[in-house]
Amino acid sequence: MPQLPTPLRAALGLAAEAAEQARHLPDRAIELPMLAISTALQVSLRAQQRYAMLAARGDDLLNRRPTTDEPPPWATFDGPVDAAAPAQDQVPPADAAVIAKAVAAEAVASSGDAGPAADNAPLAGVTDLADAPKPYPRKTVRKPRNTKPSRFDTVGDE
Repeated sequence: MPQLPTPLRAALGLAAEAAEQARHLPDRAIELPMLAISTALQVSLRAQQRYAMLAARGDDLLNRRPTTDEPPPWATFDGPVDAAAPAQDQVPPADAAVIAKAVAAEAVASSGDAGPAADNAPLAGVTDLADAPKPYPRKTVRKPRNTKPSRFDTVGDE
């Protein structure tokens, strides 16, 4: 049997695919509105991107500026930073260690797993008691008036 021409075989394949998709159409009927909206939004976004690209290319053509990797002449950049001189906004290493220790101790204390050694850790770098961090007040949860309390209403009650 001689082989059919390629366009005719492709048309038969397309007809078979359409028939198969038509059988699945009732199952996909719920998805069709969302599919139509998402396809429309996708086409709209691609059109906007293409429009912006064409506008940028038109600007380049009007300004006759070649695309280069060099910075424009009006751009200014800071000079290289000297590693030996500390910046004014940086904390000295000794103070940074004290601050890091206090922050870590505060995090452990606020999680409720603090032991007796962690209670004094936030005060390690404090020289004046007026500068000492104040403990956060514990908030209480009111019990519901008209319903039975849930498991979440009793969390934290010891």
